[in-house]
Amino acid sequence: MNFKNAKLITFTALVLFLTASCSFSSKKIVNEKQELQTSNDAILNVKSYGFVDLEGAKTSAVIVEYNQEIETSSVDSKDYEIMDYAIFEEKQNGYDKAIERDNDGIKGNEGQITKVYVNDKPEISSTDGTANGKFVIIEVNTDYMLSGQNLSYTSSMMAGVKQIGEVKGRNGIIKAGDKEFSNYTLKEEERTYNGKTTIKTVITAEKDKIILPEFEEKNGWHLRHIGNGAFKATNSYSEYTGKYEEFELPYSIYIPDKEILEKNKGNISLVLHMEHAGANDTDPMAAITSSKAAVKLSGKRVQKDNPAIIVVPQIEESRRSTNDTNSSSEANTAIWQLLDYLLKEYKGYINESRIYGTGQSMGGMTILNMAAQRDNFFAGIAVVGAQWGNNYNKNFQNDGALARSPQNDKISFNGFGLDKENFQNWYYMISDDNILIHTTSEDTMVTGMWQAVYDYFEATGVKIPRDKWDPYISVAEQNEKDRALTSHDNTKSGSGISWGIFTRGNHMSTWKYGYQLDYPFEWLFAQRRETQKARGKIAQLKNNWLGRDKKGNIVKGSGTNKLNSAQFTLKGVSDLYKEGWTPVSVTNELINQVSKISDIKDSDKKLIEEARKAYNLLSREEKVKVKGYNSLLEAEKKIGSLSN
Repeated sequence: MNFKNAKLITFTALVLFLTASCSFSSKKIVNEKQELQTSNDAILNVKSYGFVDLEGAKTSAVIVEYNQEIETSSVDSKDYEIMDYAIFEEKQNGYDKAIERDNDGIKGNEGQITKVYVNDKPEISSTDGTANGKFVIIEVNTDYMLSGQNLSYTSSMMAGVKQIGEVKGRNGIIKAGDKEFSNYTLKEEERTYNGKTTIKTVITAEKDKIILPEFEEKNGWHLRHIGNGAFKATNSYSEYTGKYEEFELPYSIYIPDKEILEKNKGNISLVLHMEHAGANDTDPMAAITSSKAAVKLSGKRVQKDNPAIIVVPQIEESRRSTNDTNSSSEANTAIWQLLDYLLKEYKGYINESRIYGTGQSMGGMTILNMAAQRDNFFAGIAVVGAQWGNNYNKNFQNDGALARSPQNDKISFNGFGLDKENFQNWYYMISDDNILIHTTSEDTMVTGMWQAVYDYFEATGVKIPRDKWDPYISVAEQNEKDRALTSHDNTKSGSGISWGIFTRGNHMSTWKYGYQLDYPFEWLFAQRRETQKARGKIAQLKNNWLGRDKKGNIVKGSGTNKLNSAQFTLKGVSDLYKEGWTPVSVTNELINQVSKISDIKDSDKKLIEEARKAYNLLSREEKVKVKGYNSLLEAEKKIGSLSN
C-alpha cells in the first residue's frame, strides 16, 4: 500500500467516524428534545364515544387524538385521569343521589376507566385496537343507572382527559401534562323553583365532539334539520293561540335498507315515536337520544321480525306539542302532515293496518290525543308516563282560543275515521283501541288520570286489566308479567287497554323502567287496525256525564260526554280543576279564595288578576251564575289603592 492510498483510507475512516459521531450526537439531541414533549402539546383533540342507554345517551369511551402514532404497549389506565358525567355527578352530589342502580355491585366505579388501548380509528375495538395508532381509546364502566331525569346528550356525553403518566409515541416519549383536554364547558346558572333559588351547573358538550354510532346513516338513521331536510308544515292550528302556523318541523327517521324494503313490500310498519318535553330542542338528535325507545325500535331484535320505518319528530320548546290542560299546539297538525307525507312517499311498502304510536310523557300524551282525531288510525299505542282526558272548555283555559275541531283543523281531522259527533269525548273514542300503558306509582298526575279511565270504564261494566310489580326484578320476570297482563279476551268493547304499574319511581323513571322491557314492542307489532274495528266502542260512554253520588260512585248510566276531566299537579288533583269542572265553578272558587283575604297585600295581586281573567272569559249566561262578584270588585279596589 502506497502512502497516497494509506492517506486516503485514513481520511475516509475519519469522515465515516465524524459522520457517525454527528449522527449519534444529532439523534441524542433530538431525543432530548422529544423527551421534553408533554401531552399539553401532543394531544390534539378529545371526543366522547357512546350509546343510548335507559337514561339516555351515555359515554362508553373517551377518545384521545394525538399528533403522532402511539404504541399500545406503552398505555394503561394509570396514564390517564378522566371526567365523564357519572364521575361528575358523584363528585357534585354524592353516590347515593347520583346513582339509582349499581348493576355490578361495586360502589364508586361508575364511569371509571376499565380499559385503555390504541386504535387507528376513533372508535371502540372488540379486539383491543391496533399496535399503533393516533387514537388512545379509554373505555369506561357503564354498568349502572343514573338517578333523575334523562338529560340532553350534550350534557350526558361530556368527556375530559388529562395524561398523568408517560406514553411512547413514534417521535419519542410523551410526558405527563397539566392540561385537561375536554369536549365540554361548565356554566353556573341560577334556577328558581317553588320560590327557591339555587345555583346549577350547566354542562354543554360540543356536538362535533360526540360520537354516537347507532345513529349514523349507514345504520339506517337520517336526521332532518331546520334548513336541511326538515318537514315544511303549513296551516298548522294551535289550541294555545287559535292561530295557524307555517314552520319547519325537524325530525329523525329510520329506514330499513332497500333490500329489506323490497323483500317486505306491503308489510312494512310505520311507527311514530315521540319523546318527552325534556327533549324539546331544534336538534333532531335530542329526541332520539333521550330514551332507549328509538334505538330499540330500530334495533336488530325488533327489525328482524317486524321491519319498520321509525319517525321521531323533534318538537322545540316554543311549540310544545301538549300541555297538562289537555290542549295541543300547532305541532299536532304538523305531525299529521309528516305522517301523510310518509304514507304517500312509501305507498305500497307500508301496511296501513300496521301503523303504531309510542312515546313518553308529552310525546305519549300527543299520540293519545291524536288517537281521537283519526279514529283507529293507529293499530296499537304503547305509552309510558303519559295520559289524556276531556276538556270541553279549552277556550276558557287558553285565553279564548277554540278547541281543535274538524271545522278549524281539516288536516288533523282529514276524514279518516272521523266521528263528528263524539270526537271531543276522548274516553269514548279510545274505548275500542289497543293501548298498553306503563306508569309509576309515585307519578300522581299520570296515575290519577288513568285511574279515572279505569273508573269510567268500570262504571259501564268493563274492567281494564292492570297489575303492579317492582321494576327491579329481572327483566325476564317483568316481560312475563306484561305478557300475562295482555293475555285475556280482547274481542269485547273496551278490552284492548291494559295497564302496568311500577311500584317505585317518579315520573321520569317511567321511561327508564318501561323501555328496559322487550314485551311492549312485541305486543305493539302484533296489533292490527282490524281488531279495533271489530271490537267496537263502549256505547254507554256516549251518554252525558252524570257525576258521582255521595259515596263517590259514578251515577248509574253515566257516560263521559261533556265531562271536563280532573287536572293534576305534582301534588295531586287540582283544587280548581276537579272532575266535572266548569268555567263557572273555577271562577267561583277563585273569587271565593279572594273573598277569604282579610288584609289585601301586593302578593295577592296575582290571585285577584287570575279571578278577573276567569270572569272575563265567561259568557253572559255564565256570569249570572257567578257568586260573590262584589268581593272581587272590592279586592280590585284595595289592590289598586296599594299601587297608588
